[in-house]
Amino acid sequence: MTAKQVKPGSKIVYATLGALLIVTAALVLMNRGDAGLRKALEENREFQIKVDREVRIVVGLQDLLDMDPEEFTTTLASSAGLPREVTLKGVELRRILEAYRLDITDAQTVVFSGLDGYYSLLTRDEVEKEKSIYVCFSMDGEILRKQGDGGYGPFMMVIRGSRYAQRWCKYVESVEIKS
Repeated sequence: MTAKQVKPGSKIVYATLGALLIVTAALVLMNRGDAGLRKALEENREFQIKVDREVRIVVGLQDLLDMDPEEFTTTLASSAGLPREVTLKGVELRRILEAYRLDITDAQTVVFSGLDGYYSLLTRDEVEKEKSIYVCFSMDGEILRKQGDGGYGPFMMVIRGSRYAQRWCKYVESVEIKS
């Protein structure tokens, strides 16, 4: 009976797989606390506004309703299906920031993060432009359903008038102003 010979490249493959397994396990452990926070934000219909990683305010659905939200029609064009007209309701991001006295004069970017791990980066100029960036909570007259219910919510960032929805951010969990 002869012993199997290990191919020279096999050791590198096994070492790489082992390292990836260790890194994956570490990331899972590190993000475990974040999963609880994400679930709470989604269940409570809230999102955080951060300035350079520091949470400054938690905004809820009632807060947006109190800010005199706007209703507008735009085209939802995504890889999930044919483009269609939708009526959205939400509040301009710049108005939200003004309401909480959060200045973006020194900001380089504003980052929307979704519960699904998706990020969308905006420039300060995009955020400051009137009738441009919205945090929406309703589509076609119905409150946005949560991700687990097949929806886009509880909040969705929309770039009004954009031709495509690739930069929109579903399931918004945070907005971060980065200097």
